[in-house]
Amino acid sequence: MSKLKRLAAPSFWPIETKTKKYVIMPKPGPHSLKTSMPLGMVLRDVLKHAETLKEARAILNKGVVKVNGRARKDHGFPVGFMDIIEIGDDVYRILAGRKGLHLVSIDRKEAFRLLRVENKVHLKNRKIQLNLHDGSNIAVEKDDYKTGDVIAMDMENKIKSVVRFEKDSVALIAHGKNTGAFVTIKKIIITKSSHPNIVVVSVDGKDVPVPKDYVFVVGKDKPLISLANLKLQ
Repeated sequence: MSKLKRLAAPSFWPIETKTKKYVIMPKPGPHSLKTSMPLGMVLRDVLKHAETLKEARAILNKGVVKVNGRARKDHGFPVGFMDIIEIGDDVYRILAGRKGLHLVSIDRKEAFRLLRVENKVHLKNRKIQLNLHDGSNIAVEKDDYKTGDVIAMDMENKIKSVVRFEKDSVALIAHGKNTGAFVTIKKIIITKSSHPNIVVVSVDGKDVPVPKDYVFVVGKDKPLISLANLKLQ
């Protein structure tokens, strides 16, 4: 079994220092090491449903833990930004804050995924493949989506709605020093070079320029998801 030294783990992981040399190693999956946590760590160290990895594995083996609608039994499965985790009757969404990833308790009616369109590929059968921020993709009939748009998808992988990446949309900052800030898009600046496009957003009444990839739209006039329980400090 692959091991990960504690000192090499992302700083936001909720692991005790100076107690263990090794931590749970995430398996290859939809999120990278720097943007995810292994599912066993979520059960044991974040939610405290288990005291040991052995107990966390026992819970997973029962098939009661779902990630984005699918039962997951691998303690190393990586979960990350905007994933939906179901454990029995409890439902959580993973959001990003200044100190890393956070699990936010949500109502079951809000158990849908928000997925940002990273790029598009034209398929041979005239369909369009949308490549999404979590590494997944979906084929659609019409080319109605642009890079930066966010689709709301239910647990059966059916698109419910789309949030356009445009001026006046509301968004979350997913990276950088303003991570976790709830903002309004004021202006989108297209950069005709190798540098990223810039989005000017309103943060605490001030206009702040951030790279486009940092901005994750969550609604037009108001967010599609509940942010009332979000604690990002």
